[in-house]
Amino acid sequence: MWVSYLAGVAIALNQFKVPPVMQVLIDNLQVDMATGGWLMSVFSVAGVMFALPAAFLLGRLGPKASGLIALGCTIVGSIVGALAPGVGVLLAGRIVEGIGLALIAVVAPAVISMWFEPQERGLPMGIWSSWVPVATVVMYNVAGTIQKSFGWQGVWWFGTAVALIAFAAYAAVVGVPARSGAGGEKQAEAPVSMGEGLSSANTWLLALAFAGFNFALIGYSTWAPSYLSELPGIEPAAANFYASLPSLVLIPGGVFAGWVLDRTRNRKAVLAAALAAVTVILIWCFKVGSVSVVVPYMIGIGLIASFTPSSTFTLASETAPRPELAGVALGVVSMGQNFGMLTGPPLIANAADVSWVYGTYPVVAASAVAVAAVLLMRSKVHA
Repeated sequence: MWVSYLAGVAIALNQFKVPPVMQVLIDNLQVDMATGGWLMSVFSVAGVMFALPAAFLLGRLGPKASGLIALGCTIVGSIVGALAPGVGVLLAGRIVEGIGLALIAVVAPAVISMWFEPQERGLPMGIWSSWVPVATVVMYNVAGTIQKSFGWQGVWWFGTAVALIAFAAYAAVVGVPARSGAGGEKQAEAPVSMGEGLSSANTWLLALAFAGFNFALIGYSTWAPSYLSELPGIEPAAANFYASLPSLVLIPGGVFAGWVLDRTRNRKAVLAAALAAVTVILIWCFKVGSVSVVVPYMIGIGLIASFTPSSTFTLASETAPRPELAGVALGVVSMGQNFGMLTGPPLIANAADVSWVYGTYPVVAASAVAVAAVLLMRSKVHA
């Protein structure tokens, strides 16, 4: 499990290398805010396109080969970006990196499901849900230092090095537990129908909810450093640190959320309540105007949001019509996650280009859609 976690962190680390050096990229590449937003969100284009194929690649090749392909795509894409002469090649490299994200978002939770019974998955999925927050915290706090010494390309080489380490560890360790049929012989013998796997309304509603959540949170976190650096008394390095606080809190928060989920029968209610609270607190996301309020506000976002990824990953396999189709359900949810990450940064940028306050509207609207989607889910899911 821990090597799969490292693989996820390595790939997410590469995803989030753009926001902390966003202004440098905009200035050096001479692009506008909308194009800068695409440098972040284009990473998710491949995530949307390959999320469902990733589920079937997992079933065909198994967790080891699929994970190595994911890390390999990240390494290649990061190298292409580091050597890019202009924004076009840089965007192409980001798309290749995004294939790695699409794969690992399905592969890693599936590996966890192989090692834990359904009633035991809350805590492991809670730990897994911190993969993006851990990567965000690390990159937001080291990218600035690396950029000052080696330019923005140095940040890309740093991401490449971490992915290479994860590749070596994954190749050496990951396998399928003998007791588990998930992804192994029992799963191979069970007929898996794509149509049946895609027939669950609960799965699609959960994917829509996760899309709205990621639209709001990833979109906001992409532009939070730029917004905070414009507040009086906040330097760029401090802005990056403050913007990383929600992710920092999400790390222990996700683990705690997983512990709670293992002791809660109505996981749908937990997810709905968390998303509703997130929607309310995000009303002030681009309205915080005082340095004294920034820290508690960012911590508050992290505390409230920490229940959403854990609940989503735990519920995903339960929405599948039967256990053998859990990979398809994870693929659909991953597609929703990537769609939110794809559309959030540029659309929020378009609104914020007029005024930061205007940027609040798409953030809150997307989060509200997420709440509605969860409330529409039928209570009965596969367990």
